[in-house]
Amino acid sequence: MFKLLLGTLLATAPLGLASATQAQLPPASPSPIPSQSQPQPAASPTPSQSQPPSLQPAATAPDLTLLGKVLGAFLKTNRVSTESQIVMTVPDKGADFKIYARSKTIAQSSGEFRSEVTFARPGQPPTATYTIVSDRRRVWIYRPDRRQYSQTTIAKFQAQPYSYLVGISSIFFLTLTEPARRELNTALASSPNFLAGLPERDIKDLQGSRQQVEGQDLYVYSYTNKLENWTFNSFVQPQTGILKQVEFTGALDPKDGGSNFTLTEKIIDRRPQPTVNSSIFKFLPPKGTKKVQSLSIDLTGL
Repeated sequence: MFKLLLGTLLATAPLGLASATQAQLPPASPSPIPSQSQPQPAASPTPSQSQPPSLQPAATAPDLTLLGKVLGAFLKTNRVSTESQIVMTVPDKGADFKIYARSKTIAQSSGEFRSEVTFARPGQPPTATYTIVSDRRRVWIYRPDRRQYSQTTIAKFQAQPYSYLVGISSIFFLTLTEPARRELNTALASSPNFLAGLPERDIKDLQGSRQQVEGQDLYVYSYTNKLENWTFNSFVQPQTGILKQVEFTGALDPKDGGSNFTLTEKIIDRRPQPTVNSSIFKFLPPKGTKKVQSLSIDLTGL
């Protein structure tokens, strides 16, 4: 059971990210987004929001009772709406190059998702907005200002470095199958503290600590893969077990420069079981749009 737990909450995202380390993520998200409507510009993150949290006491053995609470809060529904602020930091010639994005995503545990992604640097107007839609097998990318869209497979989309834009937290939700989600929820309902009985060898790479993040006292679960040299942190509110922020630190694929980078997702709003029409997970090209061979999201040009 812990393999399932760790693979879902703490290790699945890094494993997906580390395989190409290009954040191979499906999403999670907010309220229904009609396919014909243009996404609204999202507010730019403030510089303080993009600062890494300051480390507090040294990491210790993880609080597994709280972790069970986190899983229960995160997986209690089969559909979720999430609004997130994403910051990717890559060292570039002695300075940090930052990519800022705001994502609004709706995801279902059956694998469908719809995401609106807006790029905007702090204090500047949005530079580009994209709509990303998936019906589990296919993915459509639409850029309203160019009136263009493309279609690809979910596998090809996940292999791209921009796939993380739907939100790291979403991969947890979308990766776990519906039967596995029900099984885990049943186990937590019957014994809320069952994770506390896990053998020590199963949690040797998992640690816990307390940190202050923007004035909030959060509990942080840290999972490190020393062999592949990446670390994944999840920040939760200890009183409620609600996931507030996730952070991944690793290295880009050599063909993308091989640089170390940090990807931070701050969850602004997460709503379980939003009411949506299933048609939002199918892309209907707005009148006057043109299908193109490919419509990738150029991170370097933002």
